[in-house]
Amino acid sequence: MKKTLQISWLLLCYLLTLSGTAQNEESSDEFGKLNIGIVMPEELDGFTGTHLQKLETKILALLNQSGIASRGGGSGIVMYPVISIFNEQQINPGIQTMTVIEGEISLFIKQVDDKFVFASHTRKIKGSGRTREQALNNLISLLPNRSDEYGDFIKNAKTKVIDYYNKRCDMIISKATQLSQANQHADAISLLFNVPSETKCFEKARGKALEVYRNYQNQICGQLVLQGKAKLEANLYQEGFDILAKVDPSSSCFKEVNTLFAKHGAEVDENVRRSWKLLEKIYANAFELEKYRWRAIGQWAVAYSSRPVVYERIIR
Repeated sequence: MKKTLQISWLLLCYLLTLSGTAQNEESSDEFGKLNIGIVMPEELDGFTGTHLQKLETKILALLNQSGIASRGGGSGIVMYPVISIFNEQQINPGIQTMTVIEGEISLFIKQVDDKFVFASHTRKIKGSGRTREQALNNLISLLPNRSDEYGDFIKNAKTKVIDYYNKRCDMIISKATQLSQANQHADAISLLFNVPSETKCFEKARGKALEVYRNYQNQICGQLVLQGKAKLEANLYQEGFDILAKVDPSSSCFKEVNTLFAKHGAEVDENVRRSWKLLEKIYANAFELEKYRWRAIGQWAVAYSSRPVVYERIIR
């Protein structure tokens, strides 16, 4: 009986790209969009996990309203809070005793590796409630979740970030080249992916990112071909063709992919053959293929830049 194969995930990616869905357009637009990761402490004296989560949501809202993405700290630029409580007292304004907490919160935007602080903002905070937990909840709820107060702070930070990338463009491109040559392609892509589109370095970063992506494909394509071939020879056609479909057509191994499909194509059903022919047409469409590559680079970089950053490392 002929094996019935599902359309591989790569083919699905190409088909979605060809249809131009909003989700794919959003993924394509991620390259060059300024990203500032939010780093929060895992614990803070007196603050519960719920308190910290509410505070993180407030900070995220400020960034989003300023048109800044926040995907994690892997990009190297982060925002983090430092909270200091300097007065806590019990008062009796009426029948019930109230807890009043006063302190201040500072927000910093910083480059992780060289510890360069782009901007900081400090404001006094105060909250009250029947219990300490309620007082902390009140304190966080009173923090602004709009960018009015923090507008200049974020704007100034963005200006300095752009200047930072402009001045270090050659250094960034050189470092990405070294990382790629050391087969640390994900690190290289993450570094290049977050160069803002407003910088003079953006086009250089795009060109280098595509070069790194192709180097990565050439590095892994041989392994993918061997894995796919082994599956096909074991009559595991679905698994074999799913693996082979991950090989980029620009890679040095793609001719072998076509050879393997030609050799085993008769053993699969008509739906799979039609799917592969459609995939070949998309491969031949330079515009659609380029769109897919940028989307693939974007997904790769977003996933990699979402790595967690340890709060204690940032505040040192």
